[in-house]
Amino acid sequence: MRGYILGAGLLCAALAASPPVAAAEVAGGYGENLSRIYFAHQRLLALREACDQALPGQAKTNAMAYAAWQSRHKDLLSELDTRLTLMIRGASKDEKDYMRNIGKYEGAILEERKDYRERFAAQPREEVERLCRDFPGYLTGSGSDFNKEYADELRELRKRKLPK
Repeated sequence: MRGYILGAGLLCAALAASPPVAAAEVAGGYGENLSRIYFAHQRLLALREACDQALPGQAKTNAMAYAAWQSRHKDLLSELDTRLTLMIRGASKDEKDYMRNIGKYEGAILEERKDYRERFAAQPREEVERLCRDFPGYLTGSGSDFNKEYADELRELRKRKLPK
């Protein structure tokens, strides 16, 4: 996604954002790679939400395109959730601390998604509409394949095997 063209518009204007502040709390290469991919998905969700608001008549098309994208990435999204949960659990001293940390990270994730959605929506209206019109095509195209786009990050993440 970094640098791909979304229809006629530059995808980086819509999706290429630096990892959020919450990700900076996660130390090391593993956390950085996980954050990069996890927040790319959150930005995708924020873009969909912003596009549904900007072009409400396209919301059903966006929902269908996202559902198809989500289905193609089902295993990856599940893996990311598992890895995030395990990382938070590993950083927690007990169950109470884990619950507190989960809440903290979920709040940070939602806040980052909201901020991204607002930054996207604050662009000139014609740019938002152009990118939003192209959004369903992007989701159904090969440029939105996270397994390819984040292959290096995934290779590093998968060096750490998940428990069975």
